[in-house]
Amino acid sequence: MELPPLTFNVSQLLAGGSGASRVHQLTPSGALVGGRVELVRIGAGALVRASLEITLEAECSRCLSPLAVPTAIAFDEVYEQRYDVSSGARLDDAEMDPESFTISQGHLIDITEGVRQYCEAAAPMQPLCSADCEGFCPSCGIDRNTGECACEPVASDPRWAALAELRESKN
Repeated sequence: MELPPLTFNVSQLLAGGSGASRVHQLTPSGALVGGRVELVRIGAGALVRASLEITLEAECSRCLSPLAVPTAIAFDEVYEQRYDVSSGARLDDAEMDPESFTISQGHLIDITEGVRQYCEAAAPMQPLCSADCEGFCPSCGIDRNTGECACEPVASDPRWAALAELRESKN
């Protein structure tokens, strides 16, 4: 997944009071189809509210064909301020979470890692090129979407016969 730079300068936002905000409309670039990012000044730094449309690259879980999966992601994350905006001095980080997203020394917020994490969570577990994808033949390996195989149907395991009878009786 190729994303454009998702970095925002927040020095003016940090200099403002709590509640100050900036909105950025994102234009299509790479895997990014579009979206909106709102930055809101809060006491600990900045709240990032993102709503993005991303195209994820995947493979069909049945036939391994490449496919593009349009995905909408939305998140709210706090980016902690580590440096004073006027002096550039490092702030006391005794109460700061070492795992949190941070604002850089140059007062930049880079949301690329957050977007990557939310894309991973939103990605389908078993993407399909189509609902009726037949996948590969387990015996000869031919892609059953492009042609017929000459394999004999595999007899089912006799231990499943009782369940197969139930299914047949319902049809």
